[in-house]
Amino acid sequence: MPYRPTKLRKKPREFKDFMIIATAGHIDHGKTELIKAITGIDTDRLPEEKNRGISIDLGFAYCTLPNGKILGFVDVPGHEKFIKNMLAGVAGIDLGLLVVAVDDGVMQQTREHLKIFDLLGIDKCIVALTKIDQASDKRLTEVQKQVEDLFKESNRSDCAIYPVCAPKNVGVQTLIEALGRYANTTNYRITDNYFRMAIDRVFSLRGVGLIVTGMVFSGTVFVSEKLTLSSNGSSIRVRKIRSNNLDSIKTSAGDRCALNVTGHGVSKHNIKRGCWLTHPELYVPTNRLDVELHVLNTENRSLKHWTQTHLYIGSDNIPARVAILSGGSIAAGNNGFAQIIIPRTILAVHGDRFVLRDQSTRRTVAGGTVLDPYGPLRGRARPDRIAILNAMRGDKTKEILKSLAELSATGVSISKFSVTHNLSKKQIDSVIRSLSLLRLGDTPNDCVFTEKRLGELFDRIITSARAFHTLQPTFSGFTIKNIQSSLNMVFQKMMLQEVLKILVSDKKLIARGGRYQLPGHNIFVSRKDRELLTRAAKILAPDFKPPPTLNEAAETLGIQPQVLEKTLKIGAKLGHFVVIDKNRYLPYKLVEKFKDIARQLASQSTDGLFTTIEFRNKVALGRNFVILLLEYFDQIGFTVRTGSSRQIESNVVDSKSIENK
Repeated sequence: MPYRPTKLRKKPREFKDFMIIATAGHIDHGKTELIKAITGIDTDRLPEEKNRGISIDLGFAYCTLPNGKILGFVDVPGHEKFIKNMLAGVAGIDLGLLVVAVDDGVMQQTREHLKIFDLLGIDKCIVALTKIDQASDKRLTEVQKQVEDLFKESNRSDCAIYPVCAPKNVGVQTLIEALGRYANTTNYRITDNYFRMAIDRVFSLRGVGLIVTGMVFSGTVFVSEKLTLSSNGSSIRVRKIRSNNLDSIKTSAGDRCALNVTGHGVSKHNIKRGCWLTHPELYVPTNRLDVELHVLNTENRSLKHWTQTHLYIGSDNIPARVAILSGGSIAAGNNGFAQIIIPRTILAVHGDRFVLRDQSTRRTVAGGTVLDPYGPLRGRARPDRIAILNAMRGDKTKEILKSLAELSATGVSISKFSVTHNLSKKQIDSVIRSLSLLRLGDTPNDCVFTEKRLGELFDRIITSARAFHTLQPTFSGFTIKNIQSSLNMVFQKMMLQEVLKILVSDKKLIARGGRYQLPGHNIFVSRKDRELLTRAAKILAPDFKPPPTLNEAAETLGIQPQVLEKTLKIGAKLGHFVVIDKNRYLPYKLVEKFKDIARQLASQSTDGLFTTIEFRNKVALGRNFVILLLEYFDQIGFTVRTGSSRQIESNVVDSKSIENK
């Protein structure tokens, strides 16, 4: 069965005042002559400038119907221009007009152009049979049959054929009336997404400035708004807009427009065909596209892994490699997943259509739809990645997010999904609410989970915690790095911290510094170490004099410093001791006593500040020890130094919350 690309999201039932029509067909079959008969404009002889105004008519012609509807024609004479311009205008094309000359009939380019319509998802298509004055009725009937068979091959049930003779104006009015009926059913495109425009032409006009023309793929932009240029990330301001051949204050999805733009360092040299103008939120360049690929059945061999091709996407065309993600090749007429690797960065979003031609750009070999514009460098062909790509094949954003959330054990990144699908904050928030997904973390690192998947993740972490305590009974707990290793999955550290916070809040874990433990977990401490910790606590908290160093305490206890340090590290893991400096251990209760003194001094001050001298006088201890202690308070964030004074930081980190080294 011929390839039918996944359809984009449904359009709202609101009709627009214009319709964009793409002409296609073999060379010299009368496309330009037909457009001239309909619009009165010869697109082969359009001037680049008109009355010193903004011209957007290169390859475009317009006519207004009696009911006010506007027909815009993409005239692309010449085979190479057809390929380039069709891709550039695919987002705005409402109807395909296949032109077939009766004398020649269906030709190879006719077939290829209709296949490209298929690849690009242009479902509505009618046929104009030209040069009917040069053929007999029998010949006309033969060519009509050829066209009908061609449409059947493409799995197109609707084949409306209109015989015309453009120079003699025969049948042209009937064709115009048919186009008018299609225009009456053409919907507005969704404009809530961020703005994207594919640039296909750049020029300057004296007294006006720099002009870029192209098709608006999504969103809306107004005069004076700022956009981002894809080639280098430059900021560009829109000075003037001409949309669908009329001056306007805005342009929206589906419009053919010209923008008069300006920006620092922006010129004809760094804006060229193939660039995009986008909302700043969409400026996330990529060079790896994960796609659903269809190889044309006209190919005489399979498309093999790592084939060198030429990618046509938007208004751009670039050399590219095709990495087949399963089986090593895709047979002619078949579909498959692939990753397209590009030598430079581009912009793309989910649902973008593309065409692949051979390395010499002489033959169309394949095409398809972008599933994920940010394909991974590694693991692109793993079974779990293939499952994700299958979930991305859906045609509705809501269903895709639901499927991905059901698949993912580590959550779906909201920021990445939003950019991939070109969703505004309002849109993604609405989708998340409608699916009742659980949202964790803060922007831009937040993710969504299904309740089931988050519960499974909780269970895996608890199971890993039990295993860790069994293997390391002398450790007070495990670190985030320990959990990442045991879970054996790619998990952002910040998101794992959010998950652990929930487990701590639910009292399923206890947090002590950078470590976590299960409730009821007791560190194994020998009787000898317990006795030594009790004796050390008394010596390290003397009355009316600074606490001794590690070496001094060891000498008092009559043991080696190494032995005492090993035991005090166990005490630190238990939370009974705090390391304030190298070779300086203090009992936790003594540190808390010093903190209370600092709080008292700060509360008694009108500005909340206290000095080193004030603290020293209060604790009545030596200057060196006081400075060491206050620097420790600064280090853990309990105090903040302001000149020669300190204040208590509102976001206090408890002594127990510092992972002792």
